[in-house]
Amino acid sequence: MALTNKISIAVKVELFGTPRLAAGRRELELVLPAEISRQEFAAALAEACPALVGKVIRDDLSGLQEGYVLNLNGLAFLNGEVLHVQEGDAVLILSNQAGG
Repeated sequence: MALTNKISIAVKVELFGTPRLAAGRRELELVLPAEISRQEFAAALAEACPALVGKVIRDDLSGLQEGYVLNLNGLAFLNGEVLHVQEGDAVLILSNQAGG
């Protein structure tokens, strides 16, 4: 399904734990539409950092692997199929597994 809002904005993607280790970096910047599906986000992330495919991003680029969640600016988890982001936002990729 094509989304109608195609205004491109820059967002920072912050990586923690396994995503950071797999990517070999703490963060990256993506230029994305202000409204983007989870699948489009995964594909853009895979293009920017192919090392995440199979570890953090599903092999078919349909989304993140089970066990990972998206958080916006450290304030709210992104649960919907469509992500709404604004210029300068930070999307955090976190494990939903708690350590002990």
